[in-house]
Amino acid sequence: MQIIKATLWIYRLAFKRSAQLVRANRAMVFAPLAYIVFLSVAGIFLIPFGLVGGLLLLLASNACMSSGLHLLENILNYRKANVNDFLKGFTVYLWEIVRISFILWIPMMLVSSVLTPTPNGPIIIMFIQIALYTILNAVPELIYQSRASGVELLVASYHFIIENWPEWFAPNIIITFAGWALMQALNPLASVLATPLHMFVIASLIGFFLTYLMIFRGLLFSELNGSNRRARIYRFKARDST
Repeated sequence: MQIIKATLWIYRLAFKRSAQLVRANRAMVFAPLAYIVFLSVAGIFLIPFGLVGGLLLLLASNACMSSGLHLLENILNYRKANVNDFLKGFTVYLWEIVRISFILWIPMMLVSSVLTPTPNGPIIIMFIQIALYTILNAVPELIYQSRASGVELLVASYHFIIENWPEWFAPNIIITFAGWALMQALNPLASVLATPLHMFVIASLIGFFLTYLMIFRGLLFSELNGSNRRARIYRFKARDST
């Protein structure tokens, strides 16, 4: 019972702190929209170049991920992120993300080539992808909150999920479902607007949701990583007694 109370206390702090940081960094809500526009324009120019263009577009996508993680790092560490952090971030974690993508791409390519021709191959591949998504779910936070690199990142994410999966996934699933429900509720309202404004409203809502979710994930990860349930109960009791 004590661990449940301690975990709920951690959630409450993370939810409250996330809201404060989103308010302090309102402009960053539009970062996902900027990434979408950037990748859309890049796709128009690169897709005609076939395989080379596809690889360059993937590199551009990884650069956007790098920028987003760098923004989160600054928001969590310094309470503020700006346009310079947004621009600088395109290269900060780029090669780490490329390295991880390459490490995962080789075995998945081999697995796909072996299993795809088999009768149940696509289903098995889907379950493998779900397992990887689950085990490696904390990789984004580990990239900007740890010194691990390459395979170490994947191993660290595995250990984190094994040790903290109930505390980690419960709020993430709830927030994701709440965001989906909110988008479904607001979409009819946005659809009556002019098309460009409609797209802007939807993109802004997505940006707000993603910003809040990723900040919350970062705060929750920092609370869970490197601690155990006994330590959290002790912190909760110490906090409760003050």
